[in-house]
Formats: sequence, C-alpha cells, structure tokens
Amino acid sequence: MKLSELELLYLRRLLVERLESLDRGLQKNLRIFGDSDDIVLKQRKIGNLEAETAVLTAIKEKVNLEIGFCSLTAT
Repeated sequence: MKLSELELLYLRRLLVERLESLDRGLQKNLRIFGDSDDIVLKQRKIGNLEAETAVLTAIKEKVNLEIGFCSLTAT
C-alpha cells in the first residue's frame, strides 16, 4: 500500500504524539518501580514501554525516509 505524503505526515505526527506519551509513562514508571526488587513487575511496567518505544521509533524512522523519498520524487 502506497501512502501519500500528507498521509505520511499525519502518521508521523501520530507516532510522535504516541512516543511522547510513552516517554511520560516510562519516566513515571521508572520513578515508581525503578528501585523495585520484583523483576517481573519491572519487566511488565518498564520493559513493555521500552519495547514499544523502540518499535515505534523504528517505524518513525521508516516514515521519515518515505516522506523524504516522496519529497525527492515530487520535485
């Protein structure tokens, strides 16, 4: 499926907003659960946020590349 440049820009905005939300949640959970001795709890509360952040960051980079490609082909 090929997305237009406008759709890609909107997708990037959504990704940035979600990444900012995840970052706030991660910082909050690090303050609350960062010193916990319960490894399972830390993995559930912090590890999942870190994993989702990594995946969304990779997707955002691909979207940025696609936006750049659209800009190059439009000129």
